[in-house]
Amino acid sequence: MLGKCIKNEFVNRSGLVGMISAGVMLFAVIVLGLDKLYNVVGTTAFAVFVKLVDVMFALAMFAVIVMVVLLPCLDFRNRFFKDQGYLTHTLPVKTSTLIGARLICDLVMIAWMVAVYGLAVCVATGNFEVFSDFVGFVQQFLSMSGMIVDRSLIVLDGVLALLMMWLGVMCNIWTINAAYAFGHAFTKGKRIWSVVFFALIQMIYGILVVVFSEILSKQDIDLFLEQISSTAKQYLVVLMTVTIIEVVGIAVLAVATTLTCKHKLNLE
Repeated sequence: MLGKCIKNEFVNRSGLVGMISAGVMLFAVIVLGLDKLYNVVGTTAFAVFVKLVDVMFALAMFAVIVMVVLLPCLDFRNRFFKDQGYLTHTLPVKTSTLIGARLICDLVMIAWMVAVYGLAVCVATGNFEVFSDFVGFVQQFLSMSGMIVDRSLIVLDGVLALLMMWLGVMCNIWTINAAYAFGHAFTKGKRIWSVVFFALIQMIYGILVVVFSEILSKQDIDLFLEQISSTAKQYLVVLMTVTIIEVVGIAVLAVATTLTCKHKLNLE
């Protein structure tokens, strides 16, 4: 049944994600074409126009990040709490299966958009080695600072940073989903309660950071990091720690959302 639910998630959501992906790639091609055309035209007015388009492309890429977070949340609201919710919750499927299917679909969709995002940057710059060049730049910068760091370690740090950001987007999505579900455990003022719970979850995040900071004092953290041979390895440990925390956070939010939808469901 989980497989059918996952398929249904992709059928319902892949169309919009595909349109966004196509739009991003088309914009990247336009940026590349204008840059090539500028090399032929070379006028000041055209240069200003090209720079304006480049700025619009940068803003569009930022807007895509916002959409990647908001669109799954809007879909969750529509299919779990609005008119479609009556059909969703009358299906002979466990709530945990529905939430699990969404979780898997979210992971895949975000991974897809990360890949599209990276490809769009390569196309817009006309350089498919832009990320390799960036790694080389970081390695050279560190060597100028007196640190000799292996290229593979820098790449591993970069991969973990991307993984951390990927899971960070998932945390934001499921924070909103969980807050919306908690708010709809009430019969009145559902949306107001959803905002309240979103703020409470953010406060809990802040409290946990303070608590962990007290448990693991700065001196202990510094002593631990000093035992690691290089700055790149220190970042590696920090990124791995944050990634593990994000995985635990996503799991807790998904379970809390599942339990709320199962036992305290009030549709709009």
